[in-house]
Amino acid sequence: MRPMILIPALALALALGSQATIAAERDVSELSTPVVVLTPAVARNADSLDLDETQREAVKEWLASSPAIREAHEDRMVAARAELREMILNNASSEAREAQAAAIGKMEAELLLMRSNCVDHWRGVLDERQFAQALELAGLAEAR
Repeated sequence: MRPMILIPALALALALGSQATIAAERDVSELSTPVVVLTPAVARNADSLDLDETQREAVKEWLASSPAIREAHEDRMVAARAELREMILNNASSEAREAQAAAIGKMEAELLLMRSNCVDHWRGVLDERQFAQALELAGLAEAR
């Protein structure tokens, strides 16, 4: 009788172990990889990108406002996620948790579009060669 119980238990242990291995091997880094490395690459490499005065002024203007706007949004997202964790731990209603999760999802979409608009901004400021070089300098060329 014991082998009858032992065999399913062993099969379950192996299945769970292999699932853990699969999860550990998954590459989920792309889920939150930001493209925010492009702006610092442009700013740090103004000379090697041969930026003209108009482009250099665009870099200064962008750095003066855009990172602060993005960072404030990210801070709101972190706070919203912390609030959701507290709601979960404090047994808030399912409706309240669902509303908070939806708000976080909306914020995530807004952040993704902010990052997309940033890339579009540099695509418009730089010429095609400069943009391609900026992608390389930011380590984003292989992502294309």
